[in-house]
Amino acid sequence: MGYVSAEYVQRVTLNLQEAKDAVTVQKAIINQGFPGQTAQMVTVIGGVLLGLLSLVFKLPTAVTFGAGVSSTVAGLLPNERQALTDMANQGLIGFQNAVNSMAGTNYDLIEFDVPKIRFKHNDSSKNWEMATGNIRVIRMHSKNGGWILA
Repeated sequence: MGYVSAEYVQRVTLNLQEAKDAVTVQKAIINQGFPGQTAQMVTVIGGVLLGLLSLVFKLPTAVTFGAGVSSTVAGLLPNERQALTDMANQGLIGFQNAVNSMAGTNYDLIEFDVPKIRFKHNDSSKNWEMATGNIRVIRMHSKNGGWILA
C-alpha cells in the first residue's frame, strides 16, 4: 500500500469548459474520494473529458483515478486526511476562481500555475494527483486573438 508524495507547480492552459470540468473533478475528490465512496466518485467524474484527466490530473481513466484516491486516503490518519482535505479545498477555490474569471467575459483561454501534490504508489495504476493551493493566473486569451497578462 505504500506511496510517496511530492509537491510541484504545473502550468496549464484551459478553456472555460475544461476549467469547469476541473472544478467537478476537484469536488469529487473532496466529496466522494476522501470519504471512500469510490464508485460514486467514478460516476461523478465519468462525464469529464479524458483529456482533462490526463492533462490536469495525470490519469487515463476515472476508474484508476478513483482507485488511487481511495488507496491513498485509506492509509491516512484522521489529521492527515483533514490536512489533505484542506489542501484540496484550496485547489477547488483556485479552479472556481479561474472559472469566474472567464465566465461571461471576452476570454476563451486561461493560463495558470497550479500547485499540486502527486501520490506515487507501489502499484503505478493507483498514482494520482490533485490541485492543492492558490492557483495563480498568468495570462488570459481574448476571443479577439490576443493574450492579456494577469
